[in-house]
Amino acid sequence: MTSSSDRFVVGFVSTPHPHSVLHMKTLDVLDAIETVHVCGLEGEDVNMLAAETDKVASTTNNLEDLLARDDIDALVVSVRNDVCPMVLEAGIAAGKASLFEKPGALRADDLRRIMELAKARGLVMGAMFQNRTNPKAVETREARRSGALGTVMAVEGRMVTSQVRYRDPNHWLFQKGLSGSGILSWLGCHHIDLMSYMMEERIVEVTALLGNQNPERLEVEDTAMLAVRFEGGALGSLHAGYHLPGSDAGYTGASYDSFLALRGTEGYARMPMEEDGYTLYSQAPGWAALGEQYRSFSPPDSKAYGGFAGERFLEDYLQAARTGGEAPAPIEAAVHVLEVIDAAIESSETGRTVSIAKP
Repeated sequence: MTSSSDRFVVGFVSTPHPHSVLHMKTLDVLDAIETVHVCGLEGEDVNMLAAETDKVASTTNNLEDLLARDDIDALVVSVRNDVCPMVLEAGIAAGKASLFEKPGALRADDLRRIMELAKARGLVMGAMFQNRTNPKAVETREARRSGALGTVMAVEGRMVTSQVRYRDPNHWLFQKGLSGSGILSWLGCHHIDLMSYMMEERIVEVTALLGNQNPERLEVEDTAMLAVRFEGGALGSLHAGYHLPGSDAGYTGASYDSFLALRGTEGYARMPMEEDGYTLYSQAPGWAALGEQYRSFSPPDSKAYGGFAGERFLEDYLQAARTGGEAPAPIEAAVHVLEVIDAAIESSETGRTVSIAKP
């Protein structure tokens, strides 16, 4: 059992969001969470959320009431992209660190302003890029660091999921003024972050084609093809889209075809994201005897969002927020993801390659 000194009181802020119930399940199963105070905005059903765990000590529809509590260690924020900066800024003014749903804003400039406000207050802010704790991503990053891949030449990403017809075409995720963009801000963002995380490099150039291939008339892209250049010179690609037929309806039973790969002069890593393992090949000194190997994982069962790794992600963030350490996915990473998305939109609209300035 987690010791009392390691337990946390969390303020959970939600608008109607596909992930809010999933985050409440994480708060329920994580031993480190002692108490949850829930705030619902924009018509959110706080009673529905509170029913997910007996750890809920209070509910409110007033953000000021929640932020006035001095017992809250940090906020978990699961709100619409357009609402998120307002909630984060209010939390910062109240001295509250926040772990927020990706991407955190409509545009990079909006979230960059929040980042600077948090830095000035010394608050640790994090984004919900839980895939960073996926064992495949962790081991591939370490293998690259250790020289198993040699010089990485190319990175490949694919994030394809169920077609728009299996989702609600009227959902705020498909409204530009509420979401900012489409498949890129909802799911492609995970792969943009993972590609940069595993490479430990920023993306500095983006060439993109965005479009609407589904029959539904949408304000945002349902299909995206990105070609990118990393600051070290490696090239990358990302294919993201709502393309799969035969899926369950909704957001919790969606079908996926998701993949990541790093290919270098001495080896490669191939990661089908729906599998419990990945393939690593290396002919680098110290690695060559291994040749090609398939590594699989059997993590403990968990009802948390992201499974057992999702539990660890949240607890790691809360510890960082308390001690002033680095968040597992810091706000700077989310700002960069939005920079890439902004650049992709500009590239598609202008037909030009867009450079991303150094921070």
